[in-house]
Amino acid sequence: MLKVIFKILILSSFLLLNDNLKLVEILKDNEDWELIDLRNDSIRVYEKSIENMPLKALKVEKIINFNPDFILQTIMDINQYPKIMSNSDITSFIIGQRNNMIYAYNHFPIPLPFIEDRHYIFKIRRVSKTEVYWHLVDYLEVKSNMRLKKITDENPSAIYMDYGAGFWETVPLTENLSQVSYVLYMDSGGSLSNNLNDLLTSQSIINLYKSVLNEGYKKSKQ
Repeated sequence: MLKVIFKILILSSFLLLNDNLKLVEILKDNEDWELIDLRNDSIRVYEKSIENMPLKALKVEKIINFNPDFILQTIMDINQYPKIMSNSDITSFIIGQRNNMIYAYNHFPIPLPFIEDRHYIFKIRRVSKTEVYWHLVDYLEVKSNMRLKKITDENPSAIYMDYGAGFWETVPLTENLSQVSYVLYMDSGGSLSNNLNDLLTSQSIINLYKSVLNEGYKKSKQ
């Protein structure tokens, strides 16, 4: 009986890993995005429904007038995320590298009373001069790796997030202008309602996006 349960857990972990990888491909699809906000800072916000998914995927875009390579450099500078985000409550660091993927850890508070912190381990890779993608590592894989488990065990009260992915892309438009987009699907887990999850995700994607663009601009002026 125990062997059967173990096999089911391993299969579930494999399926979830594949789901996170498939999620990256879904996020890359440019169809069915609906513009929901054109902000005063020229950031365009889109959303789309994904079949059999309870939450919405979000996309943010903006045209910039500096070298977009500094954007992707900033994204890969994971150890500096708290500084980039101007938030000392965030913990971010690189764990290591395997099969051309960087493993990294994020821990952050939820700015609402009586809501537990969230944390997760993710894999991230810069696949080209214009693209970076990442996806979460499911908890079964974390528990099966002593090094990863030790990291998450340091924050036992935090909710572990294991379903989500993101995709950054820069597209040159002219010699001096480029479009920068970031697409995200993230399930915050725990007892959050779908509406509250969507709200927190929309706030976090915009805050991160603006912070990365600001840091990329600073790098371009150095």
